[in-house]
Amino acid sequence: MKKTLAALIIGAFAASAANAAVVYNNEGTKVEVDGSVRLILQKTNKDGAGHTHSGLKNDGSRFGFTVNHQLNDGYYALARIETRLKGDAKGDDGFGNITAHRAFAGIGHKERGQLTFGRQTTIADKLVIANDYSYGLIEKKSYVPNEGNSVIRYDYKGIEGLVLSASYQFADKRDDANEVKAGTTESPSVKNGFQFGALYDANNIIAKFAYGRTNYGNTVAKGTPASGNTPAVPDVSADKHYRDGILASLGYNFDGFVASIDGGYAKDTFKVENQKLAVKRFFVSPGFQYQVTDLSSVYGNYKYEQESIKVLNNDVKAKTHGFLLGVDYKLHKQAVVFLEGKYQKTKGYQNGKSVGESKKDKAIGVGLRVFF
Repeated sequence: MKKTLAALIIGAFAASAANAAVVYNNEGTKVEVDGSVRLILQKTNKDGAGHTHSGLKNDGSRFGFTVNHQLNDGYYALARIETRLKGDAKGDDGFGNITAHRAFAGIGHKERGQLTFGRQTTIADKLVIANDYSYGLIEKKSYVPNEGNSVIRYDYKGIEGLVLSASYQFADKRDDANEVKAGTTESPSVKNGFQFGALYDANNIIAKFAYGRTNYGNTVAKGTPASGNTPAVPDVSADKHYRDGILASLGYNFDGFVASIDGGYAKDTFKVENQKLAVKRFFVSPGFQYQVTDLSSVYGNYKYEQESIKVLNNDVKAKTHGFLLGVDYKLHKQAVVFLEGKYQKTKGYQNGKSVGESKKDKAIGVGLRVFF
């Protein structure tokens, strides 16, 4: 049987899961430790800043513990704690405080599925076929939430090659009065939401789908100060804000060459003084991965994304074009180096005419990941 996508994309490099060290195994209880050190030497203009800089930084280094206890009648209990090294304790190199990035527990059965509770991902985290290590162009969370601090998740894997999943997300942030904290249009505060989806990877076909409805707390759109002949725009508060989002992917494995296309659509609805405003966005992203040798692969994708809103007879849009290209090489079954670069350009339009300056996002880096 031909290799599946999982084998092509970092399959041999995902040693954090496949090669976890068993530190305790007795009377049906197993404890595993895994992790990775991730570094990147990069040159970037830091998401659109007007200057570029170089530096060596942490690129998501982590370690974690997984506990699995076998119960009666095929059931098992599990728990997972995963930390990340991040923060600005000693500079901007990405190392600093150790944080609990994942922390969840649950119960499962091979034939009946698995139910987990806590700080964890949703099905959307597994969406998108396009490969990347550090500079991914696709922001999944702008369409369907891919993680949360308070998530209940159910997964069914009883059919070979198929995963069905559903999750419910609670509020992440509350104030002293136990009310959901207000957010902004750039960083809305989740009130609650649900997600469901399916993943299929068999017979050289890769198909993925996820839908999510997310409700947010009070959302504030920041205004702008007066400038010249332009009057000041005050802050606008939406007392109701929700998002409907879809992510979908389709790919095929041609004996070592994977061709794919990813896409998504989202609509944010705001209720302001009994009026509704809608912000719509969508993206489409064709991509490829090619296993050149058993030790090396190349990958890349293109993305076109558009965001639009109609207000006061004005049709305002932002259009983004982006490219990503990378190559990796496996030094050892638990070590990989890669070279990856991206270029994105976003331009604003009003009633079909270009406005403002383009925002460019450029980066290139050489990375190293060592798994244990």
